[in-house]
Amino acid sequence: MGDHGQRYAGRVTSIGPYRAGEVLGSVSSRTGFLLSVLGDGFQRRIREVLAAHGLKPRQLRILDLLGEHGPVGQRELAELMSVDQSVLVGLLNPLDTARLVKRQRDANDRRRHVVTITAAGERRLAKADQEFREAEDAFSES
Repeated sequence: MGDHGQRYAGRVTSIGPYRAGEVLGSVSSRTGFLLSVLGDGFQRRIREVLAAHGLKPRQLRILDLLGEHGPVGQRELAELMSVDQSVLVGLLNPLDTARLVKRQRDANDRRRHVVTITAAGERRLAKADQEFREAEDAFSES
C-alpha cells in the first residue's frame, strides 16, 4: 500500500495528494467547515442569551409551542418536540418549578397530563424571543 491510499478488497484507492500544512489551510476555506464554525459560534451565543432567562433552547421551543397551540397533552408535546417523554419531563420540570408552565390531569382522561403556558411563561417567552432575535440580527451583521 502506498503512502497516499487505503486498501479495499485488494485495490488501492487514492485519498488525494496530501501535503503537510495544507490540510487545515484548505479545510478552513471550505463552505461546510465555515458554516460549522459559524453555527457553533451562534449556538454558544444563543445558549448565553437563553441562560440569562433561565432557559435552554428546547425549553424555549416548549414555551413557543404552547404559546402557539395552547394547552397540549404531554404525550402530544413530546411528539411535537420529537423527544422521548422522559426527556420532555426533564425539560418541563424546571419550567413547572419556575411556574412558566402548568401541568394538570385531563378531567376526561386521568392518565393524560395537559401542559399549559402560564402568564409568567408568556412574558418570559416574549423577552427571550426578543433577545434571541437581537442576537440573530447581531450575528448576521458581523
